[in-house]
Amino acid sequence: MLANFFAKSKPITFVVLGLLFVVYLFLALFTGFDISFYFKNSIFSYFTFAVLLLLTFFFQNFIVVKNNLTFGNSYAFLFFILCLGLFPSSFLDEKTLIVNLLLLLFLRKVYSLQSSKNVFKKLFDGGLWLGISFLIEPFTLIFMFLLYGAIFIHKKTSLQTLLIPVVGFLTPLFLYFSYCFWYDALQDFYSLFIWFSYYDFENYKAINYIFPVSIIGLFGLISIFLKTPKTLSVKNTFRESWLVIILNLALTILFIIILKEHNGSEFLYLLFPIAIILANGLELVERTLIKEVLITVFFLCSLAVYFL
Repeated sequence: MLANFFAKSKPITFVVLGLLFVVYLFLALFTGFDISFYFKNSIFSYFTFAVLLLLTFFFQNFIVVKNNLTFGNSYAFLFFILCLGLFPSSFLDEKTLIVNLLLLLFLRKVYSLQSSKNVFKKLFDGGLWLGISFLIEPFTLIFMFLLYGAIFIHKKTSLQTLLIPVVGFLTPLFLYFSYCFWYDALQDFYSLFIWFSYYDFENYKAINYIFPVSIIGLFGLISIFLKTPKTLSVKNTFRESWLVIILNLALTILFIIILKEHNGSEFLYLLFPIAIILANGLELVERTLIKEVLITVFFLCSLAVYFL
């Protein structure tokens, strides 16, 4: 029943997934996670939080559907919500939500490179969004490798395509430098290039991190090993997109590792690529009963993490 229900993208599926997210949110509130955000005496804070989440959901689904990263189903969005349930703290940090949204805007341009339409504009916009995210979280610079990786994978290599992302990236940096120079605050600009990380992973030893990471890692690796040979055997646009997805996942894992702070919210960055990979893995399962079992197991695991 569950597999068939999410097998197609319909309005009712998004309503159900929205309600599921609300369930996870309340579970997070009442099971002891950091909820300081919700006690700020500002209606604007609540409104901002809601808008950031809605935009995150919208762009995640838009990128998947627009670029045909799954075969017309809602599995990617389902796994995105279930993974949010596995990492409750991932949607309770304002900075992480903002940076993740900027990265989604960047990824929208990266994945759209499979089309030859407006390539130069996409590359400039991609560099621009990455430059803006760099001003908030400098380590996002690592995703420049994803943009250039997509250029090479989609065979869009030329002098212009190599230079345009740099111009887009430097545009917000130049504006911020001008602002800091005018207000005699250049130290703020220079601090963006202090990239030392403390590499403190003590929090990850807790069972509420080990358990979900193990679940996602296991299902993710199985999906990659099953999907990759079949995808590479067929020459089409999805084969190129799949390579970009794998590169996206690898760079996101590296990005999480090198971040200065590790409070659990950083796993939000991981959810976009891993949700697509899990969805593609589930698509390979032919028997509906097995799909039902896999979705149920994942759902139960996402609930169990609140009581560890």
